[in-house]
Amino acid sequence: MTDTDQITTDVKQELSQMVKEANETLPAHEKMRLETAYFDTNVNIELSTEVEYHSQYQKDMQLTIDETELPHHASEQYHFAEAVDMLNTYASKMDTIYHQNDSFIHKI
Repeated sequence: MTDTDQITTDVKQELSQMVKEANETLPAHEKMRLETAYFDTNVNIELSTEVEYHSQYQKDMQLTIDETELPHHASEQYHFAEAVDMLNTYASKMDTIYHQNDSFIHKI
């Protein structure tokens, strides 16, 4: 759970930590890097984008603007770097959709 402008950084940090922890048990010639590591199990990525509106005089409101499910089979060798790139694209797309459709404050 994070802001769209922070999601890529947060996920990259978590995946880097996973690689670091895995490398602690691997011999030197088998060490992994974030750029080459991949999921060796089935992965189901579930993304949702929600907007929260807060007002001094109105009840807080939460609006879901997208829900996406991205399954990846273990045989695909879905790379960590691909997941990070996908999240970056997704976050940018959601930010655009929000500003076009759901925001009463528009960027200039």
